[in-house]
Amino acid sequence: MSTYQNPNPQQTPIVAGVFQNENQAKVAVDELRKQNFAHDQIGVAIPQKSQVDSLSQDFMKLGVPQEKATYYEDEFKSGHIVVSVRPDGRDEEAQSILFGSGGYNESEKGKSESQSSTQNGNDR
Repeated sequence: MSTYQNPNPQQTPIVAGVFQNENQAKVAVDELRKQNFAHDQIGVAIPQKSQVDSLSQDFMKLGVPQEKATYYEDEFKSGHIVVSVRPDGRDEEAQSILFGSGGYNESEKGKSESQSSTQNGNDR
């Protein structure tokens, strides 16, 4: 992760998605690049391949709230890939690309689990 400082605190500093496998993450990164997100706007943390001491600390330095930063670190430590994007005002577009490629975040994961439980007849 870089030491990027968000110049405009009104903008979302980082948009991130959690991926189950490298193929999904690669699709997301490729699509971000196709949509003209620069290489230095995209970060990928892959367990066993990334030299990340503390993903949550890196995210918090970039302005991500502690609760969200801790969520991403927990997912990373569970073996999932985290793709982050510095959207520079293109938050919705970046998030749409991440979700469209199979990524999820703390709010989307709960929705998808709830939907699959309902679809499987396990409505709680």
